[in-house]
Amino acid sequence: MEAIRVMEALTLIVTLVMYSTGIVPCYQMYKSRSTKNVPFHIFLLGTVACLGMFHYGLMLDNGVLMFLNGVGALLQAFYMLLYISIVKSKGLSLLLLLSAVLYQAALYTYLFKNIQDKSARAEALGTASSILTTVLLVLPAFEVVDNIRNKNADGMPAVMLIGGIVCSLCWIMYGVMLNDPVVYCPSIPGVLVSGTKLYMHYLYGENREKDE
Repeated sequence: MEAIRVMEALTLIVTLVMYSTGIVPCYQMYKSRSTKNVPFHIFLLGTVACLGMFHYGLMLDNGVLMFLNGVGALLQAFYMLLYISIVKSKGLSLLLLLSAVLYQAALYTYLFKNIQDKSARAEALGTASSILTTVLLVLPAFEVVDNIRNKNADGMPAVMLIGGIVCSLCWIMYGVMLNDPVVYCPSIPGVLVSGTKLYMHYLYGENREKDE
């Protein structure tokens, strides 16, 4: 039990630090009034995934899951709304936001109308949230193809990738200790993809300092 308490504390600290990495690109976005390379889709998916995992933690009475995902949902929602307030063409962002709201409505309608058993409902919600989190963590893989083709490091900032890798490793260990695949499975591909994406920053960052 002592080991899992230590892992909980470490996961808590690292995750809060990871959340704070969004402050850097958001501050730059606010200062420059430009949304270039700011990942709105990451903020949106992060908000939805955190809300789902918060409720999953509530169903399991897991305070760490509730606290971290509650904070995460609030921060990601703030970053997302800041992006919408700055981006010049808001149509796509608002459409994606509406899609997220409809997804949440459909998911909870299904959970509470079709699943009466509380443990089965928690498992279904956890699975849905885990899949969404996996998608969120794998998304940078699509950027890698463009990075290689164009020889650049455009996409998610390196500071967010580093924070994501460390955070994912903590969640893998914590999830294994809980013996809960919902917690640890999404982070496994997340570490691999983020590591590859970070390597793109090493290869092509600022076009490798303008080919030195």
